[in-house]
Amino acid sequence: MFKLHKNILTKKEQKHLLNFIKTKLEYFGEEWPGLQTKNNLHTHKELEPFLKKIKKYVEPNTIETCWANYTEGDYITWHKHDSKYSVIYYLKNNKEIGVMFKKSKYGIEYTKGPENSLLIFDGSRIHSMPNTYEKIKRYTIALDII
Repeated sequence: MFKLHKNILTKKEQKHLLNFIKTKLEYFGEEWPGLQTKNNLHTHKELEPFLKKIKKYVEPNTIETCWANYTEGDYITWHKHDSKYSVIYYLKNNKEIGVMFKKSKYGIEYTKGPENSLLIFDGSRIHSMPNTYEKIKRYTIALDII
């Protein structure tokens, strides 16, 4: 099960957040797709407007880790998190590439990822991002909620 919430930030807030995230992105090596930030992004004051807006969706739980991703059609392998919930905020994602979930041995469920939306799902669900051969600039923020 997953839940999608739309229209999280104003255009101005999105622009400020994107500009900040771009300054924190790093290359972590071959095992990590695209560019990422360290997983303490939620401790930066620049994230306060975003965290304030999503508070109603994550309370009474708390954020354990938070990081941003930048990909251009890169493949993210199947994985799960050791958290109660996983959250993805689609900051820039003009093709609405979402998440794919393993439903069974052969089944896959796809979601959309509209820009400025927040996807919340059980952290133990096995998931990935569909890869594409198009060079699509996609900025997301991921959170592990405990």
